[in-house]
Amino acid sequence: MILYCDGASRGNPGPSALGYVLQEDDGTILLEEGRVLPVGTNNQAEYQALVAGLEAARKNGVQELLVRADSELMIRQVIGRYRVKNAGLLPYFQRVQDLVKEFPRIRFEHVPRSMNADADRLANEALDRRGPDT
Repeated sequence: MILYCDGASRGNPGPSALGYVLQEDDGTILLEEGRVLPVGTNNQAEYQALVAGLEAARKNGVQELLVRADSELMIRQVIGRYRVKNAGLLPYFQRVQDLVKEFPRIRFEHVPRSMNADADRLANEALDRRGPDT
C-alpha cells in the first residue's frame, strides 16, 4: 500500500487542513480524506496528515506501507536525518513514532509536490469548504 499525505495552512499559522490518500500499488484508492484542522502551521498540518493516514492504514489492516509526502522536513525528521527542534511538532512526531511501530514494514519517501497532487487537492478542498469565517 502507498500512503500519500499533505497538509496545508493559509497564513502559517492560519486555517489549516489535511489530506491523505491510501491506495494499492496499482493505484486503486482504498480511501481518501480531506479534513479541516484548527489554526496551525503548515508543518503541524503536514504531521497531522501523516498521523491521520497512518491511523487509517492501521485500522484497515495494512501491514506493508510506503509513505510519500512532499514535506522534506517532515520526512527527514521521521527517518531520523533531522532532529525535531520545534516544540510544537514534537507531539505529532512522537505519535508518528508510536504508529510506525505498529507496521511490520514501513518506508518513507520524499516526493515532489507534483507526485502528491491528490493529497494536496484534498487538503485544499477542505480549506475551501471551511470558508473565510469558520
